[in-house]
Amino acid sequence: MDRPIEASGLVKRFGAVTAVQGLSLHLDPGEVLGLLGPNGAGKSTALSLMMGLRAPDAGEVRIFGHAAGSQAARARMGVTPQAAGFPDQLTPREVLAYAAARRAGAVAIDDVVAAFGLGPLVDRRMAGFSGGEVRRVALALAFLGRPGLVFLDEPSSGLDTGAQEAFRAFARAYVAAGGALVLTSHHWDEIEAICDRITMIDRGRPVLDGRLPDICARMQGRRIGFALSEGMAPPDWMRAQRHGARWRAESGDSDACLRRMVAERVAFTDLTVEPMPLKDIIARIGEEDRP
Repeated sequence: MDRPIEASGLVKRFGAVTAVQGLSLHLDPGEVLGLLGPNGAGKSTALSLMMGLRAPDAGEVRIFGHAAGSQAARARMGVTPQAAGFPDQLTPREVLAYAAARRAGAVAIDDVVAAFGLGPLVDRRMAGFSGGEVRRVALALAFLGRPGLVFLDEPSSGLDTGAQEAFRAFARAYVAAGGALVLTSHHWDEIEAICDRITMIDRGRPVLDGRLPDICARMQGRRIGFALSEGMAPPDWMRAQRHGARWRAESGDSDACLRRMVAERVAFTDLTVEPMPLKDIIARIGEEDRP
C-alpha cells in the first residue's frame, strides 16, 4: 500500500534564501505528524511542497504514490491553510455543497456540519462570521468526504476551548479509522494530544524527527514542584528555580531526589511530581545536540 506521504531530499530556495534544505519524511495511514519549528523555520514552505502548491528545487513528494500537485494526489487530500477566507455572501452549506459536488462519488456534508458545530451557522451568510467560525468552516471543508490525508496549518487558531476539544476528538477518531494528518501548531498540548510523530525544522533544515514515545524516552526526567516558607531556599544540588510562590526542579530520578529532600529535612509543602512537558523535552534535546 502506498503511503499517504513519501518525501525525500526536499530543497526549496527563494533567491539567496534556502527555505527548506534536505527534508525527508514519510507518513503511514493512521498516523499524525507534527511539523514543528520556530517562526520562519520553513514549516509553511515545507507544507506547500508536500501539498503540491510549490515545486521543489530538488527532491520529490509522493502522495499515495502520486506526484504531489497532480489531480490524483489532490483527490486524496484535504487542506486547512493558516489563513482561510470565503466569499461573504455564501453560506457554509453552499461552500460545502460546492466542494462535495467536485469530489468523486456521493459526499454527505452532515457529518462535518455536526462535528464542527456548524448547525446554527450552516445557512447563514458568512459576512460577519468571527475568526473562529470561519476556522470551523475551513476544518469542515478539509475533512469533507473523509480524504485519506489532511494537511492542517495551525488548525486551532481562533477556536475557543470547546471548539478546540471538539476538533481534537474528531481528529483522533479520523486517525483511528485510518486517516493520516500533517499539522503545524503552536499549541504544545495539541501536539501531545494528537501527534504520533514529530519532525522539527530550523532554518530550513530538519533537526529532530521521530515518534513521540521515543523522543520522550530520551529524557526520563520528571518535574518536581514544591513550596517553601518565605525566606527559605532549596539546597544548591537541586538546581531549583523559583516560579512565583513555588520552586521547580528537574530530576532523572525523582524518587531519589525526594528521599534526599526528606533526609536533609527540606521543609517543603504542596509537592507535585509530573512528567516533563514535551516543549521542555524538545528544548533540552536541542541543547544537548547543539555542537
